[in-house]
Amino acid sequence: MSACLPGYRWWLLAVATFSVSGHTVQALPPAKGQPIDKTAGPGWPHLRGPHYDGIDLTSRVADSWPSRGPPVLWVRELGQGYSGFAVVANRAYTQAQSLAGQYVICLDAATGATLWEHRYDWPSKPAGSYPGPLATPTWHAGKVYFAAPSGLVGCLDDRTGASLWSVNVKKVFGSSGTEFGYACTPCVEDGKVILPVGGPGASVVALDADTGKTIWKSGEDPASYCPALPITYRGRRCCVTFLRNTLAVFDVTDGKQLWRQPISSDYDEHAAWPLYQEPDVMIASPMRAGAQLYRLDQVSHAIISRMVWASRELSNDIFSSVLVHGHIYGFDLKDLQAKEYRASRGQFKCLDWKTGKTLWATDKTGHANVLAADGKLILFNDQGTLILARINPQAYEELGRVSVLHGGICWTAPALDRGRLFVRNQSQAACIFLGNPYAISGDDLSKAIGAADLPHSISWDWTWILSREREYPFDAPRWAELRLWFAFSALGVFLPALLVGLGTFGLVRCYRPDMAHIAASLAFGSSAIGLGMVGTTLYSELWDTFVFTWPASLFIVFQTMVQTSVQVGRRSTRFRWRWGMRALMLAFAALCLGYYLVCRKLGIVVGWGFLFGFLPAFPVSVLAGRLEKKSTPAAPLVLTLAFVLYFWGSGIFTMWKMGP
Repeated sequence: MSACLPGYRWWLLAVATFSVSGHTVQALPPAKGQPIDKTAGPGWPHLRGPHYDGIDLTSRVADSWPSRGPPVLWVRELGQGYSGFAVVANRAYTQAQSLAGQYVICLDAATGATLWEHRYDWPSKPAGSYPGPLATPTWHAGKVYFAAPSGLVGCLDDRTGASLWSVNVKKVFGSSGTEFGYACTPCVEDGKVILPVGGPGASVVALDADTGKTIWKSGEDPASYCPALPITYRGRRCCVTFLRNTLAVFDVTDGKQLWRQPISSDYDEHAAWPLYQEPDVMIASPMRAGAQLYRLDQVSHAIISRMVWASRELSNDIFSSVLVHGHIYGFDLKDLQAKEYRASRGQFKCLDWKTGKTLWATDKTGHANVLAADGKLILFNDQGTLILARINPQAYEELGRVSVLHGGICWTAPALDRGRLFVRNQSQAACIFLGNPYAISGDDLSKAIGAADLPHSISWDWTWILSREREYPFDAPRWAELRLWFAFSALGVFLPALLVGLGTFGLVRCYRPDMAHIAASLAFGSSAIGLGMVGTTLYSELWDTFVFTWPASLFIVFQTMVQTSVQVGRRSTRFRWRWGMRALMLAFAALCLGYYLVCRKLGIVVGWGFLFGFLPAFPVSVLAGRLEKKSTPAAPLVLTLAFVLYFWGSGIFTMWKMGP
């Protein structure tokens, strides 16, 4: 897990408030006569489908698409969240949030209309990193099971949305390992809801599916973001759990831990699912850690294992791979973590299951989720592009592609039911028919809306601003980083700005001695602001590491506001000065908000902490303003002290808040 909220999402949240609470649907009319099987099949009751493997054995998928792309059955505003769809008996269940709260929503799978909704919590991080629900509902035996970022797990009636029971597993079991929010989709097996939790003596727990009462708890390891994977090993029903630092197998019946394999140490996170083909388990980890395949063997009543192969050629982060006919298809992420503010880098690959050898790789897909059906791979990448490719271990064979959703990163795993593909981003959801479009009569086909006809929002690519990125953007800044940023702020921003100010002072003094001091101050301030703004891009490129100088610009603007208020002095009692200062403070607050949103958009998580430093710096900044008003020689030294307090106060606060 890696998925931070640009300003436009507040507007989308407001729209979603009405779309969720008021049941309004922005749906495109479906094409008539589409050959969709109306009989109830296995559906897609779980995040990874009926067999927990991302494979649909019943849907028929067309070999090609019309020029405008596959037909769109409906598209609607949905709201924030990364929750996927569970689709059963022509009903689609998902989770989303608006400003009013978080909801489980039941949609008519054919039209996208809201059938019912259940509010269970207030919004989760609406303006922060990874806003909204993270887990996907699970349908089982007439009930819908859901999990919230807070750790709340609940059960609803699938026809009405009425609550049957709920329990907060984080509070009850003392969960650890899911700091970004609880994201484990409930797994329902043998009358039990199985959940990785990560508490003391409760690494994994099983709740009664009818009552929510604890049946068993087992293990001592911290959890992560990957749900439990049910498997059958030698006729015994078990579950594989991909925890923070271990891979483990538990007996579904009594919770006995049958196998435990350490895989890492210190901080780690896992969201992509393991793959299983008896007796082998494969995992692919983020942070460029690669993949390993373990072969299970039973000795007495315990399970042992040996590593069959390890490969650096496949690292999954938030997107899971699929296993089809002895071959692994998945995206090898080259970034340390998936990026929410830009397309993530890597290659889509095919690996041999038995050996881990890479058979082919392509950079044509982008960072993509993958499903398999009817001899084809269905890929949906983080930029909202839908791709159809042939299942072929010999080479990448693309059959078609179309851009579907825009205006937000697409990290949600698609769901496939009777040829209907359900996709979403942080604002919209859509249902696309992947069956044979040419089975529609010619007249109806001409009226059908193709995926390429969906409205495309215009968004600006901000990523050009950064020439380098922090390797681990969600980690607290290190002392070495802070020292580097401080040095570049002092020597790369303030020193050149000071030289510009002195040069301006000498030049203006020759012609207007009375204006020399004001001109020098303006030259210093504008130069420092400009250098601080471009310095993050320029110095990062020159130093070949991320250098953060925006706080220097922010401090100069802050100091200018403080100094202006000091300069106004007693005149602020006049009406126009009072309102002038209020307008100045509002402008500064708007600037801080804009700074936060840009940092959020670019994934500079540490950036928000530099809004805190104004508090410890304020008294010294006021003193510097007063000394500057009197043209006291000590003013520059006091101003330097104010920046030191601002910068290091911000840095220490950020380390404290983001640290373990």
